Amino acid sequence: MHKKLVVIGGGAAGFFCAVNAARMNPSLDVIILEKSNKLLSKVRISGGGRCNATHACFEIDAMSKRYPRGTHFVKKGFHQFFTTDT
Repeated sequence: MHKKLVVIGGGAAGFFCAVNAARMNPSLDVIILEKSNKLLSKVRISGGGRCNATHACFEIDAMSKRYPRGTHFVKKGFHQFFTTDT
């Protein structure tokens, strides 16, 4: 019997979680549940990634210095998931 993961919410964060969980454990059955019929609706209205603040910056130090809450907060996440991973 395969292990299952149910992700609640079909937005960007839900898809991000589902895709990364499936990558980390290929035998995992991943299901995304969304209450509406509009998956990734905010991504669609944001210009398909053109409104992503990190899409054109490819250096972690440079990007983290521009983040309004400071470098320490975002560096760990940027080292794990950055623009070059998309």
